[in-house]
Amino acid sequence: MRYQVLGPLGLWRGSEEIPLAPAKWRMLLAVLLCDANQVVSTDRLVTELWGADPPQSVGKLLQGYVSRVRRALGDESGRLLVTHAQGYRAHGYRLVVGPGEVDAHRFVELIEQGGRELVDGAAETAAEYLEEALGLWRDAPFADVPPTPALEAEATRLAAFRTQARESRIEARLRLGRHEAVLDELDTLVAEHPLREALRGQFMLALYRAGRQADALAAYQDLRHRLAEELGIEPGPPLQRLHQRILRADASLLPPPRLPAEPAPTPDRRPVVVPRELPHLSATFVGRAAENSVLHRLLQDGGDGRVAVAVIDGAGGVGKSALAIHTAHQLTDRFPDGQFYVDLHGATAGLTPLEPDEVLGRFLTTLGVPEVAIPSNTEEAAATFRSLVADRRLLIVLDNAAGAEQVRPLLPAGPGCAVLITSRELLTSLDGATHLHLGVMFHDQATALLERLVGPERVAAEPEATDAIVQLCGRLPLALRIVGARMAARPGWPLSTFVERLTDAQNRLDEIQVGDLSVRASLHASYDGICHSGNPTDLAAARAFRLFGMVPGPNMGLKAAAALLDVDSWQAEDALERLVDAHLLHSLAPGRYQMHDLIRLFAWEQVIAQEPPTERERALERVLRLYLATAERAVAFLDVPPQPSHRTAQDPGAQGAAPTPSIRDRREAEAWLDVERANLMATVTHAATQSDSTARLAVRLTRPLHWYLYPHARARELRTLADLVVATARRLGDLECEAWGLDHLSAVHWLLREYDEMHECLHSALALWRATGDRDGELRTLANLAHALAEQELYEESVAVQRRHLALAQEAGDRMAQVTGLGNLGRAFVGLDRTEDALSCLRQSLMHAREIGERALESLALNEISFILFDQGRIQEAQEHMRHATVLGDANLGAYVRWRGYTWSAFFPACLTLRVGPPEAEEPAR
Repeated sequence: MRYQVLGPLGLWRGSEEIPLAPAKWRMLLAVLLCDANQVVSTDRLVTELWGADPPQSVGKLLQGYVSRVRRALGDESGRLLVTHAQGYRAHGYRLVVGPGEVDAHRFVELIEQGGRELVDGAAETAAEYLEEALGLWRDAPFADVPPTPALEAEATRLAAFRTQARESRIEARLRLGRHEAVLDELDTLVAEHPLREALRGQFMLALYRAGRQADALAAYQDLRHRLAEELGIEPGPPLQRLHQRILRADASLLPPPRLPAEPAPTPDRRPVVVPRELPHLSATFVGRAAENSVLHRLLQDGGDGRVAVAVIDGAGGVGKSALAIHTAHQLTDRFPDGQFYVDLHGATAGLTPLEPDEVLGRFLTTLGVPEVAIPSNTEEAAATFRSLVADRRLLIVLDNAAGAEQVRPLLPAGPGCAVLITSRELLTSLDGATHLHLGVMFHDQATALLERLVGPERVAAEPEATDAIVQLCGRLPLALRIVGARMAARPGWPLSTFVERLTDAQNRLDEIQVGDLSVRASLHASYDGICHSGNPTDLAAARAFRLFGMVPGPNMGLKAAAALLDVDSWQAEDALERLVDAHLLHSLAPGRYQMHDLIRLFAWEQVIAQEPPTERERALERVLRLYLATAERAVAFLDVPPQPSHRTAQDPGAQGAAPTPSIRDRREAEAWLDVERANLMATVTHAATQSDSTARLAVRLTRPLHWYLYPHARARELRTLADLVVATARRLGDLECEAWGLDHLSAVHWLLREYDEMHECLHSALALWRATGDRDGELRTLANLAHALAEQELYEESVAVQRRHLALAQEAGDRMAQVTGLGNLGRAFVGLDRTEDALSCLRQSLMHAREIGERALESLALNEISFILFDQGRIQEAQEHMRHATVLGDANLGAYVRWRGYTWSAFFPACLTLRVGPPEAEEPAR
C-alpha cells in the first residue's frame, strides 16, 4: 500500500489508485495516518469526525466507516487496520504502515538526511536529498479532506518541515556558489515570512554575492524596521554581524572557488568523533517490558518537531539506570550520530553532583571543539552545544540527575535528538518532558531476576524460600541483586539460610550489601540530600522521615503524621510531599502515605541515631492519643455497650488535652475504622512493648478496637489484642488492666466455641475485679458469664449468676447494669419455659431502658418480647412489638443491633407462615 497526504489524499495498491469518495471515509483514513502505527481511541475518532455533537448512533457509524476503509484497503481480516478492544467493545484502531508507505514519512526522512549531509559538509548530496523531499509536495496536506483538529495540526507540522527544507536547500546552494539560482525563491519566501531572520540572512548574502550590496543592506533595514514596529526588538546578533560584514564589503562572504569535500584537520579543528558512550549492557536485566515499550514509543517517535525528553523517576535501587541503559542500547540504530552518556552524581554517596558547565565541556570536546574554544559561561556553552547538534540524531542519557536546574542546560533543541534522564527527584519543572515513574518489580519479575543470578535449579528447588526472599527484599532490584550475588557466591548454602538471616529486621540491611553495593548506602545518598541542603522544608522532611519510620503499619494518614511531628496538617503535608518528591515515601492517595519496608528499616536506624529517646516516646504517644481519641469517638457511633471511663493515676491519657476527632456520624466512623484497622493493630502491638506510659496508652486503644472488631467476629485480631492486654498488664502489675484483657479474651473463646477456656477467663477476671474492688468491672463480667451460660443452655446456672449480678447492680444503683441484667435473666427464663417470669423481666428491662433513654437495649427487649408473645399465639401484639423494634433500629442504632433486628424481623413472617399458613392462600387442587 502507498498513502499520499502531501496534497489530496491518495490511496494506492501497487499502480492502482483506490478511490475513497465519501468525505467521512477520507477523514477517518487521514486521522489514522496522522498517528500511523499507534492506537487512536474511538473517543478521539468521534471527536475528529463529528466534533462536540456526534449523532446518537455514532458507535455503529464509526464501525461502518472502519469496515468500508478496510474494504478499500483489501483488509477484510483486520491485519492493516487493527481493532484494539476491551472485552467485546472496540476502544481504538491502529493503521499499520510500513517504511516508506506514507509520502509524509519519506518527506521528513529526506529532510533530516539532507540536514545531516549539510552538517557534514556534503552540500551537493544535501541538495539532492532536499530536492527529492520537496518534489513529494503536491499541494497543502490533506487538501481534499474536510479539516479536523488532528489534520490541521499535522498540516502545520508538515508545512514547517517544508519551510525548513527550503531553507536548507537554499543553504546548500549558497555553499555551492549558486546564489543567482536562489534569489527568486528567496524573494518569495521572505515575502511569506517577513520576520524569519534565517531567511533574511540568506537573502542578504545572496544579494551581496550577486553584486547587489545596496539591496542587501536595504533588506536588513526593512527587517529591522518591521521588528521594531511589530515586536519592539532588534535583529539577533548573527544577523547584525552579517550586516556589519556586508557594510565592510567583507570578501570572505563571497563564494569560494571550490568547496573541499573534507576539511583537513588543523591544530584548531579536530575531526568529529561519533560518540558511543553507553555503558555495557547488564547480563542480568529482566522484566520492565511495559516500561521499556513506553520509552521506545516516546524516544523513537520524537517530540513532534521538538526534542523528545523522557524522565524515569523512582526510589534509590529501583533500577532506573539499568532500564535507561537497556533501552538506550536498543535504540542506537535510531540515533546514528551517536549516544552520549553521563552520570550526573545527583545521588551518589561521597560525590557532589556535576556542574552543567563541566558536562557541557565534555560534550563539546567529544564533538571536536578545542578546549581553548569552549566558552566558560554556562549559557554560551549550552548555546554552542545546541548549535552543533541541531541537525543531528543524537541520544543523550543523563543518569542520576540531582534536579531540573542541573539538566536544563544540557538539553539539545534539534528535533532529531532525544534525551533520557533518570532521577530520584520528580523533575516536574522540566518543560516538555514526559515522566515515567518506576516502582518495585512485580513478584514474577523479581523471581526471574533471582533465577538469572543464582540459577533456575536452586530457585525451583526452594520455591517457598524464593518467595520469602523476594518479599523480604521488598521486590527492590538493588536488594535482590545484592542478595542474589551473595547466594551465587555460596552455592552450597540453601536459600532458606538466607531467609533466616533476612528475617531479622534489625540486621536485614547488614545482610543486603556486597562489595561496593549496599541498599543502606543507596538510601543514605537520598537521605543526605535532604539533610544537608540547608532548606527549611528539607530539614523538616528529614525529621519527618526519621519519625515516620518508627510508627509501624502499612500506611499513615495526614492527621496521624501531623500528630507524630507535632505540627499543623499543612506543615506535615509539606514535609511528607517533599519525601514523596525524593522517593523516600509513596503517596497512596491525597493525605495518605506509605514507606517501603527497607526504607522503613533505614529510617528506624536514623531515628535511633539522631532522635533522643524522650522525643521518640513523645512522638509515638502523640500518635497513640490521636488514634485513641478518634477510635473512641468512632466507636461511640456504633451500638456497643457504654464504656466507663477507665483511667488510673498512672495513665498518661489523663494529662493534656486530647486531639479533637473530626468524625461526625456512623458512616464516617465505620469508614475511618475500616481504613485504619491495620495501622491501629500494628501501632498497638508495637507500643505495648515500649515504656510503661506508652504501653498504657496502647492498652486503652485496644478497648475501642475490641468493640469495633467483635461484631465482625474477627477472632484472630481479637485474640491478638486480648493476649497483648493480658501480657502487658501482667508486666505492668496492673490488675484492673489484666481483668479487662481476660474479659475480652473470654469473648474470643466464645466466638471460637472454646467454652472451657471462656469460663476460666471469666472466673479469673471476676477474681481480679473483686480484688481491686471494681464493681463496674465485676458487673460487666457477671453479665457476660450469665449470658454465656444461657447461650450454652445452662439456664439454671445462668439464672443464679444473673441474680448475683442484679443484686450487685441494685446495690450500686447502676441502672444500665439493671437493664442488661433483667434482659439476660428474661432470656434465661425463656430457656426454662418460664415465659411469664421471662415477660416480667423483659418488660422491666424495657421500662428501665426507656427511662434512661437507652434505645439499643429498648430495641433488643422489644425483639425478645415479640417472640414470647408469638409463642403464646398473641400474633398482633408480637407484630406490633417487632415493628417498633425495627423502627428504633433504623433511627438510632449501629450496624450490629440493626443487623440483629433485621434478622429477627425477616424471620418473623416465616414463623408466622408456618403457624397460620400464607396470607390469602388458595385451596390446593386435589
